[in-house]
Amino acid sequence: MFPLYINREQKMLLLAQHRDDSSVRQGNYDFHLRRLRPIIESMSRKDAALGGPWYLSADSIDEALQRPVYADSEPSTVAISQLTAEYNGRISDPKSIYCWNGKQSADENALISITFDTGAVSSFIEISLGEKRLDNSRLGLYKAVAEIVSEVVLAYNAPYVTFGPRAYQEKQVFEDRPGVSWMLYLPHTLTPAQVPEARALIPVMREDKQQGTIIVSVTDDVFDVSNRAHVKVANDIEIRLADQDLLPRFVDL
Repeated sequence: MFPLYINREQKMLLLAQHRDDSSVRQGNYDFHLRRLRPIIESMSRKDAALGGPWYLSADSIDEALQRPVYADSEPSTVAISQLTAEYNGRISDPKSIYCWNGKQSADENALISITFDTGAVSSFIEISLGEKRLDNSRLGLYKAVAEIVSEVVLAYNAPYVTFGPRAYQEKQVFEDRPGVSWMLYLPHTLTPAQVPEARALIPVMREDKQQGTIIVSVTDDVFDVSNRAHVKVANDIEIRLADQDLLPRFVDL
């Protein structure tokens, strides 16, 4: 895979864990790319650099630029052929797709990775966004980011989605559980009495029924991992959730 030109300390990360229904056949690359497309389109409305074109990752940038993921918003024949050839004869193996937005500058670069066909273990979607500064968010402030988090929840029926600086992973309280970071989705209807440290609780709705809640740690600014107050709030929320058995362990998902 080619270098991504993103400084680790200047990267926002969305991470979600999920399990696909048994009706999704193995090696259905078209399905996975189609499910991802509306999320890309939503992000592009926050930042045009995320609109693409997107490319399958490769051993070099020149090679990647010959492998478009989409053609007129549809999964490209190039991408489907490449993925089919890559996993030829290994249809039951776990699979990954890495998509790059074609931007080499640190503040415009983005990578999306999705795993699937993972059998008894969970699959993941990860969206990495290069940023200009530690306190910058290309997707906007918390309400705009929460719209993307909610869309990922609904598309993947995820038991959790977390969003914030990648570097926060080194500061979260529990290694074996999701971190709150800037915001964390959990499949529970939560109230301020349950999470008094949260700056906002945003319901996620499906067909007029609340499916869960996005817990936001900072609302007046972009979450900054170098800001001790921001980190403390996120840590306090994690402890509060764990004390109520609301913060799941990865092994239980």
